[in-house]
Amino acid sequence: MQITHEFLTPRNIFEKLIRDYEQLDIRVSGDNFFNFISTAYHLQHWIKHSPVNDTEQGKRLTKKAAKDPCTKLCKDIALAEKQYKIFIEDPSLMNGTELDFTSPPVKHDIEAYKDGSRTFKLLVDENEFDIYELKDEIMNVYKSYFHIK
Repeated sequence: MQITHEFLTPRNIFEKLIRDYEQLDIRVSGDNFFNFISTAYHLQHWIKHSPVNDTEQGKRLTKKAAKDPCTKLCKDIALAEKQYKIFIEDPSLMNGTELDFTSPPVKHDIEAYKDGSRTFKLLVDENEFDIYELKDEIMNVYKSYFHIK
């Protein structure tokens, strides 16, 4: 049996964006966040260089993504114009404890976020963001187009 994982169309990249989004639900880390914003940023280029951009809906999507402040933030980070830090606060951890980012967490970070047992702060330059709200806003830029196709 052979499995092919291909990246040929904007839809393939959107599906990767979904997987990156879900990884942030499991574990918030600098790597997972960078993967998500990089995919979101590059999805714009995949759309521009595909037949999708020849349709009226595709052109609207391209304009919407280019103007959206959240996708502009993705661009700034992906192109090293802005730097970021992620702060994770978990009162149940003892001082000096280091999180193991190589194995799955016992409790997914989205669950800890929702029940308030862990907080996450994203700092981009001097601006603070809720990482879960930001990723939802970025996903909302694209999902209406790809969910109807």
